[in-house]
Amino acid sequence: MTSRLAATAVAALLSATLLTACNADDPDPDPQSRRGIDARAYYEDYASDTVDDGGSVVYEMEAAAPTAAPEVDVQGVVEPPRPPKPDEDNVFRDHGTSGFVETAADARSTFALDVDTGSYGVARNLLREGFRVPKAAVRVEEWVNAFDYDDPAPTDTDLGLTTETGPAPSLDDGTQLVRVGVSAREVAAAERPRVNVTLVVDRSGSMDIRERLGLVQSSLALLADRLDDDDTVSVVSFEDEARPILEPTPIRDTDAIVEAIEALKPGGSTNLEAGLRLGYEQAREAFDPEAVNLVVLASDGVANVGSTGPGSIVEKIQEEGADGIHLVTVGYGLGNYNDHLMEQLADLGDGFYAYVDDYEEAEQLFGEDLVTTLTPVAAEARTQVTFDPELVTSYRLVGYDNRQLADDDFTDPGTDAGELGAGHHATALYEVRLAEGVEPGAVIGSAAVRWTPVGVGRAGSDRQEEVTIDLVAADEAAPPSYRLDLAATVADLAQLLKHAAPYDDRLVTLADVLARARALADADVAGAEQLVTTVEEAIAAR
Repeated sequence: MTSRLAATAVAALLSATLLTACNADDPDPDPQSRRGIDARAYYEDYASDTVDDGGSVVYEMEAAAPTAAPEVDVQGVVEPPRPPKPDEDNVFRDHGTSGFVETAADARSTFALDVDTGSYGVARNLLREGFRVPKAAVRVEEWVNAFDYDDPAPTDTDLGLTTETGPAPSLDDGTQLVRVGVSAREVAAAERPRVNVTLVVDRSGSMDIRERLGLVQSSLALLADRLDDDDTVSVVSFEDEARPILEPTPIRDTDAIVEAIEALKPGGSTNLEAGLRLGYEQAREAFDPEAVNLVVLASDGVANVGSTGPGSIVEKIQEEGADGIHLVTVGYGLGNYNDHLMEQLADLGDGFYAYVDDYEEAEQLFGEDLVTTLTPVAAEARTQVTFDPELVTSYRLVGYDNRQLADDDFTDPGTDAGELGAGHHATALYEVRLAEGVEPGAVIGSAAVRWTPVGVGRAGSDRQEEVTIDLVAADEAAPPSYRLDLAATVADLAQLLKHAAPYDDRLVTLADVLARARALADADVAGAEQLVTTVEEAIAAR
């Protein structure tokens, strides 16, 4: 089972997640709230048990893997250790960077779709704080998929394809850039299945910061406020040990859920494995085959008690994912943050990994995006791009370095790839070198997406569906669309910060990327203003 590739699965499912939080006495609740919940208050009014010591936060409880030893004052009182700064002790894994492939040797490129965006969220947080982004933290496809390209959703099939080609802006040798967009059909809110979610909340000492536990509480409040009355939520927390906080409870029982959120107080070490095991037990007890069943881990990824990696619980996560309980991970905080572990866990659980760095991002993810991508529509979704070796001499897939599949896996019904939910979008970019004399508009290859319709058994089923679209050579004189321009600019920024061959040898600068981002912003392209800010912060952090 190719567990890492399973991470594309449950993005849709995550939208049907978590709990509620509310402040019934707040005189000015969120005007968008369905239940009068002031989700922002949990973040803004969070009362931490930490103290500010010259700009450094000191945990009064446990500090996970501190960078400095405890200090002893003149009275012999042990001061708690100082936690790391945002750029210290984080764990990332570099999956490499693909180079150009000779089409004559291998004309097909196959990969599992990825809807993760965690890499971009982590990097944006680092840059906002004035720190450089570690090379290993950059997964280019997650940066590209953090932006919306407004591709149309299909109406007569589960998944649809769009494609476009233009000159590759980071090269001046005639290389073309192909964008392949995959979109899932939309499902009306009234048609989505019921949601059964078990929230596993890290409440260890390292979470005792407004941007961690306070933001977790706000995130849960946002989601719970958007879920339907008959959706069900359970809560498990963990620190030294795992503890049940809330038995499966309908969302309409707001008071009980609010009490559960407010019971999430920090303290102790981080026994992440125990939290997940108890979460799965709770989810299995409440399992409903007609519902969307999720375990959602909200954590900073620190694990310092029990097993500190996913190894001992791998089999459990994989089995539950295959049996209909998917794992979604949402990361919070930096400084001793384990990005690699959070991504691994989601991949193993056939799930999805996201990162939340401020209230606005929580509002977008939990209050908007997730509730529109709730229903899973396509399982084991994967893409294969085939180039004509007579017209294309070589090509390079940009990103997806840890999502690639063997070409024969594309048609294998047992391939473990991932799931897409209603309204989901994913984009892949290829740099393509054409043979001499290829005319604009010539068909240079094809892109196909293949999947198992949701509801068909995962094991032993031969029923699959597939959609194919032609790829055509671009007219070098025609300007690229704003969609292609935006995707290319985001990808170039990510590759610049990754400093990996073959991109690192190109004469592209952050100033060049900033000029392109500003041009997109001037044209009112959605997301371009955010991109401008990210590039400006990257320049300032150099």
